[in-house]
Amino acid sequence: MDAEVHPDLAKLSFLLGRWEGVGVAGYAEEEEFQFGQEVEFSHTPDAPYLTYTSRAWRMKADGTLGEVITEESGYWRALSEADTAQYAKDDDKNIIHLEVLITHNEGFIESYLGNVFANRVEMATNAVMHTITGLEVTASHRLYGLFGDDRETLGYAWDLAARGHELRSYMSAQLKKAGTRPAEK
Repeated sequence: MDAEVHPDLAKLSFLLGRWEGVGVAGYAEEEEFQFGQEVEFSHTPDAPYLTYTSRAWRMKADGTLGEVITEESGYWRALSEADTAQYAKDDDKNIIHLEVLITHNEGFIESYLGNVFANRVEMATNAVMHTITGLEVTASHRLYGLFGDDRETLGYAWDLAARGHELRSYMSAQLKKAGTRPAEK
């Protein structure tokens, strides 16, 4: 673990870096399609949170990236052992290790509570808010985890309840660690 990373982030340090890959999305009345994605988890030295950004593009027939389909940004806050003990005291089956805020370009914000175990994160919304024109999301559930022979692939699955539908599969992807992004001019 990086010496500048806050000790509470030790459980989440496997997420640090920039990840790229492809996935599949589709929802209710929408046809399934492939997308390309870039996800980045970074940290501020000595702060108990990760900064998170994600962008996904619809894949064109020739395999190149097309239009942006979604963008997210937010913060993943690690709870200290004392906070975990306090907030999970009445819930021994779903120990809370982190809280996450994610803002979407489709006009909604999600607040998640989740747990971390062995390079795996599972989280579910405890609140969702949307603008008057935003996507009418009522709940989400996400899984993130490393897999592969050398744990080199970050996989995730995102279930969504929106537009009057119950929680159902929305997006999933397999991402590989990528180099750092060139400095913007």
